[in-house]
Amino acid sequence: MITIEDEHFMAEGVYQKCYRHPDNDALCIKISKQNLETSRLLYEINYFKKISKKNWKRFEYPFFTKYHGEVETNLGTGFVYDLITDETTGEISKTMEYYILNPTPKISDEILRDGFDRLVRMMIKHRVIANDIRSKNICCKILKDDSIQMIIIDGVGHRDFIPIVEWSSFFAKKKIMRRLIKHDLHSIEAQRTHLENLEV
Repeated sequence: MITIEDEHFMAEGVYQKCYRHPDNDALCIKISKQNLETSRLLYEINYFKKISKKNWKRFEYPFFTKYHGEVETNLGTGFVYDLITDETTGEISKTMEYYILNPTPKISDEILRDGFDRLVRMMIKHRVIANDIRSKNICCKILKDDSIQMIIIDGVGHRDFIPIVEWSSFFAKKKIMRRLIKHDLHSIEAQRTHLENLEV
């Protein structure tokens, strides 16, 4: 059994808490909160299992965090994923939300815009559907040349009974763009407006 201490805590979402793996700095462990509905978590994990079997050599880069299975911890069952870190510092990569709300010269809106557009294109090309494409669910990995790779760390999956979006890039594009436009998340500017409205 893996023992998780308070010092391993990284972040907390609606459904899960995320901890740095105490035995492997390249991994993190997500643990669902007690007394919460688990159906969303389970279908997301099953979808991560499915897409983690894709041929990664065909990707421009790994644009979603890879799932590595379950482990038992002192806090309950944990779900293990890649931990996204910056090449420049080795520190945990910050989310797109962080950079949108705290702009720095290192990552301008132009760089964020290009990275987000590239991420959406790859989702369509490889038919990877995200149920929640808000900026808090996307990490910005800073590379050695100060370019970025946007990586989905949460919110993947869909509930289509007939998964035609997994077989056709045409239908995948329609679904992805429909979700982005419906929730006003289709651009960096729209994502920023969404975040600002939450603070009002």
